[in-house]
Amino acid sequence: MSNDSTPKRYHPVHVILHWLVAALTILLLLAGMFVLSPTPNDQELQLLGGHKIMGFLLGVLMITRLVTRFVFKRPAPADAGHPALNFLGNFVHFLLYIGVFAMMFTGGALSQAYGLNEILNGNGAMPKDLFVYPERFMHGNVSYVMLVLIAMHIGAALYHQFIRKDNLIGRMWFGK
Repeated sequence: MSNDSTPKRYHPVHVILHWLVAALTILLLLAGMFVLSPTPNDQELQLLGGHKIMGFLLGVLMITRLVTRFVFKRPAPADAGHPALNFLGNFVHFLLYIGVFAMMFTGGALSQAYGLNEILNGNGAMPKDLFVYPERFMHGNVSYVMLVLIAMHIGAALYHQFIRKDNLIGRMWFGK
């Protein structure tokens, strides 16, 4: 018998934050891979400034999301049908949080290493090659890990929706 005080869906604040975080994370990953990487460094300065600001915004949203996890009641944990899958689902969620913060910290460390703020203020020039900085390799490698984690998260949601048919996606949407 389920507890009547346990909601069936996430609070609308959770829903909004989830989808904002998801969209911004994917946007930043795609921008980094397909816009910033192929752009010559002398042309990417303003793009990097915008990427950094959006990354900071993502960090604020993630912190807000973490705080709201303790403020609003959440539905019971999803059941994937096997304890190992349940553990994997929780672990992937944890790694997604860690991954976003790792992207923020490695991106911030990279911009600090080559002086992005000073360059944006007109004091200096873009380096010819950002790959000389170890922080660039870390930032890029974490982005690949994030893509795998996001694919696993989406795959699990689709598994729940279409194989288990438990309407898991409906829990992270608006409604009663």
